[in-house]
Amino acid sequence: MSLTVEAWFPQLIWSGLLESIDNEKLKEFAYQRKEQTEGVHASNYIGWQSDNIHYKDNEVFDSLVATITGHIEDCRNLVNLPPLQLYNIWINVNGPGAYNHLHNHPMALLSGVYYVDSKEEQGNIFFERSDGAEYFLPPVEVGNHFNGSATSYKSVTGALYIFPGWLKHSVQPNTTQEDRISISFNYGVIK
Repeated sequence: MSLTVEAWFPQLIWSGLLESIDNEKLKEFAYQRKEQTEGVHASNYIGWQSDNIHYKDNEVFDSLVATITGHIEDCRNLVNLPPLQLYNIWINVNGPGAYNHLHNHPMALLSGVYYVDSKEEQGNIFFERSDGAEYFLPPVEVGNHFNGSATSYKSVTGALYIFPGWLKHSVQPNTTQEDRISISFNYGVIK
């Protein structure tokens, strides 16, 4: 008899590089918004987060939202979710030493981040499994998707990462003197 392998409850992370986005104009918009508002404090330490950005606030931003929404549609179809809508989207400007604490995004089915201006040494996005497996797994010589307890993705300009809203994640400290600028978002069921 041979056993069948089924991957139940996997934690999916979609990743890619967006090439047709005008990041310079998005960067200008981010700094304009930062000058205009105090921002909010959620998972960020030292860094600045905008409040929710609304449709028609900025043409280039709207173009990015349309692109992200198209990718969200692909993701939701792949995992058989119902139609989703954008719940909220915000800008992050993380200067030297800034980082984001471990958190998740309650009420969101799919969440994500797009890096407007960032370099690898400015701190990666870090994902942790939260099923308690670390208490059961022995030390292993070679990590893989089954026995791993965490993974990280590079914070590079143009990178888009989409993941389940319940997946715990953090962003490592920015170890440079330049700002790391990103845009984060949540999608959920249509209300």
